[in-house]
This record gives sequence, structure tokens and C-alpha cells, in this order.
Amino acid sequence: MYPYIFSVEIPWFNIMLEPRFYGLFYAVSLLISTRIVLAEVARRRINLGEDEAMNMTMLLFFAGLAGGRAYEVIFEWSNYYAFQPFWKVFAVWEGGLAIHGAILGGIIVFPLYCRVKKMSLPVMFDISAMCMILGQAIGRWGNFTNGETAGPITEFWTGIVFPAGTAVARYAHGAPVHPTMIYESLGNFLIFYLLWKLRLRNFRPGMLGAVYLLSYAVLRSLLTPLRMDNQYFVIADSKFLAAYAISLLLFAAGLFWIFKQKLWLPDEALNKKIALESAVPAKGVKNVKGTKRTKNVKNKKG
Repeated sequence: MYPYIFSVEIPWFNIMLEPRFYGLFYAVSLLISTRIVLAEVARRRINLGEDEAMNMTMLLFFAGLAGGRAYEVIFEWSNYYAFQPFWKVFAVWEGGLAIHGAILGGIIVFPLYCRVKKMSLPVMFDISAMCMILGQAIGRWGNFTNGETAGPITEFWTGIVFPAGTAVARYAHGAPVHPTMIYESLGNFLIFYLLWKLRLRNFRPGMLGAVYLLSYAVLRSLLTPLRMDNQYFVIADSKFLAAYAISLLLFAAGLFWIFKQKLWLPDEALNKKIALESAVPAKGVKNVKGTKRTKNVKNKKG
């Protein structure tokens, strides 16, 4: 729709300063995700400093950014990037981040990070899952302001007309289309709300991560028919929707993990920590005014 926050010309350098809403939304999601990580680290009694927690959040963000961009460039190379200047490969501010690539980037990098830092992968995956889905929910509004990742022409009441010059206008030509990016954003917010509530149930580590994989795979599969920018795997002259294939893999991985690790059972270690802390009496408690104190008086000779 309106991709730029503002436009300012810098005459000395003959350039236009045009920060995009796309980047702003991801910056906001990164800040909120950092707070989520810090809050969950404290709630789960994880021995992780604030600086290290922020480093982990930044690593997850950049791993997703690199994976999402690589996925997009690979699939769209012959359609777009092969005919553009090479610097366009790195122009993430113009859009073009595939969420499945971002998820795969996190799955590749995050276990290595946890291994090096000697942290529990299932526990940290639970925390990062909430950050991922929230980032997806907020980031989809960047797709909206860029005028991309929408659906087919529709007469349904939710249809939106995108202005000329956007990717949607190239095929819609002023007709209303399904705002698929908004549908997905709302669905992602619902998934985040579900994970936020489930975290208080203290399931075994990994449950939230598995539910994230399951729920997002279902959501994306439902919305794939309403996307006009779907990508395909081509195998032996046969085309397969990449979104369906990867969603199926994510769903199977989440389901397998839940049943293999019996993740529906309670996290005994965390519950024990909470119980011990709540049972420890507070130190330095003063007597309440009005109560009597007794002293043992020893008899003295004489």
C-alpha cells in the first residue's frame, strides 16, 4: 500500500532516504521478542544472563532473515533475480522473505548455537517458537504496506484494492483481492495466544515448539490456495507446491516429536523448582504489631 514511512532527499549525496514500514515492523517484533526471551528465561529459572539472552534473540532473527532470503532468491532466481542487478539479492527492505526459509534457517543454526553454549535445545526452542510466530504476525503487515503476498481477485467483503505500482496491482489491475497477508497475520496472532497460554501449563520442554510447527503448518496449508506467489518444486517434469511439501514435513516433525518424547507430560524439573522456591520461608520476617513474643527465661541463682 504505502511502503515508505517518509521520504527525504539528501541533496549533497543525491540520494533519497526512504525507510520502509517493512523494516519497522520487524524491528518492533525483535524488540518484543527480546522481552519475551528475558521474561521466559526468568520464569523457567534458566541460568542465562540478559546479554546472552539478547544475543540469542539476535542470532535467531538473523538466521531467519538469511534463511528466508536464501529461500526466496533460490526459488525466484529464474523469474526475477537473474535479470536484476546483483545487489537486489540483498535488498531485504524491498520484501521477499519466505517464512518457510526462515523456519529452516532457524532449525539449522539454533541447534548449533545451543550446543556451543551448552543450553537445552527443547527449552530454548519453546521460547523461540513464541518469538517466531509473533514476528511472523507483525511482519505480515510489512507485506501489506509493500503490496505483496496477496490472493486472487475476489468479490468477498474482505477484498482490498491495491494501488498501481505494487506487485498485486500487476495482476489485479485495480480489482479487489484477498488480503491473504492479513488473514495469515490474524492466524499467527491466534497461534501466539495459544502458545502464550500453553506455556503456563509447564509441559515437558519442546511442547510449545512442536505445537508451533503443527499449528503453523495447518494455517499455511489452508491459506496456500489464497496466495498468488506460490513456489514449486519441479521433479521429473512434475510440479509440487513447495508450501504444501514443507508444511507437511513440519507437521510430521512436530507430531513425531510430541509422541516420541511424550511432551504432554508435565515438566517435573521445572515444577520441582517452583515448588521448592514457594516452600522456602522468607527471611527477616518481623513480628506483626499486636502479637506477643515469649522468651525463655532462665532462673538465676540468688
